[in-house]
Amino acid sequence: MNTLIETIFLIAITFSIIYTLTAVAFFMAEKLRHKLPSKAISDYPPVSVFKPLKGLDNNLEENLRSFFNLDYPQYELIFGVKDYDDPAIAIVRNLQREYPQVSTKLVVDSFGVGTNPKVNNLYNMYPHAQYEYFIISDSNVRVKPDYITKIIENFTSPLVGLVTSTIRGTGAAHFGAALENLHLNTYIAASVFIVTRLFKVPVTIGKSMMIRRDTMDSLGGFAAFANYLLEDGILGREVKRLGLEVRTSVEQIENINSTWSVRNFISRHLRWAIMRRHFNLANYAAEILSNPIALSLIYCLWRLDNVSLNIFLAAIAIKLLADLLTVIFMGDKLIWRYFYLVPAKDILMAVIWIIPFFKSTVNWRGNIFRVLKDTAIIPVKPAYYTISPSFIISGFKRKFTPVFYNR
Repeated sequence: MNTLIETIFLIAITFSIIYTLTAVAFFMAEKLRHKLPSKAISDYPPVSVFKPLKGLDNNLEENLRSFFNLDYPQYELIFGVKDYDDPAIAIVRNLQREYPQVSTKLVVDSFGVGTNPKVNNLYNMYPHAQYEYFIISDSNVRVKPDYITKIIENFTSPLVGLVTSTIRGTGAAHFGAALENLHLNTYIAASVFIVTRLFKVPVTIGKSMMIRRDTMDSLGGFAAFANYLLEDGILGREVKRLGLEVRTSVEQIENINSTWSVRNFISRHLRWAIMRRHFNLANYAAEILSNPIALSLIYCLWRLDNVSLNIFLAAIAIKLLADLLTVIFMGDKLIWRYFYLVPAKDILMAVIWIIPFFKSTVNWRGNIFRVLKDTAIIPVKPAYYTISPSFIISGFKRKFTPVFYNR
């Protein structure tokens, strides 16, 4: 029996190391073969950028300002909030006054088409978009002036249905933020491409997605995703079911994390883990095979000898090398000082991986949900939204929505 267990451990650890190095190789290959767009910037179509907001994220004003400074011939920014007392409104209004030349709309609407607060926000913004290409971008994202150009260049074929972006965590000032940025800039950055290319599983990251209006409409619009927590993952899956391709742009956008605590880090990744576990159990169960440090630690604790200790130390060294190569290609300089946290981070992620097999509730911006199959959600506490009686009685008849324009 012990021989069988040891064989399983050694196979799993070997596979995990090979997977880790292969993921980095895929990521490096994508970066190296990336080409600049062949079109002139004036040839690109106009774009509507959706920015759902709630409260004040780290450096929210500078995050939003980066979208006012985009170098793109024609685009509009559509901001959405639920409540008039949301502090994000003042920031948007100030930026509207500062950049009168940028076409913007601020939509304040508490209408709810489902249980997902973000999708409710997007649903309310959707009628105010005038262009055929949409970008959905989270509030804690900061971009470079060529952001739209870099993401839309991936629509080189009508068979491309959705494009998402590579995420780079920046701005770490606390341990929790450092853990978050380490994970984003190493494991997630490398894994996206191997999962997409090798295993043919679409990876859609909701922090930055571009999709055509006709594709979105053919899926039923935002309302079709309003009762699911992993709306970005389901959107990518449904786009693929249409026979369209889901691509990941190697051009990075910045995910700003500065004052996050370790508790914030655990809470976010536990929520993400619960979503992935209920979205695809087989894929989620296999994730532990991508964590060589955790697997070799378990093996070391089981054997308690020099051989297993050396394997554990070798796994740490290989993982640090893989992460080092990924960070170099990500171009992140500030993360070097936190590299000693990699082993602890990977072990913590393994502990988090276990919990969703026994837990199905999540806390998302003050809303408590129970997560079901496909990440369908049921509110456990009063939700972010309210469905108005007029919606139920008249069948999608909308009330007046205040919109603040800046043209």
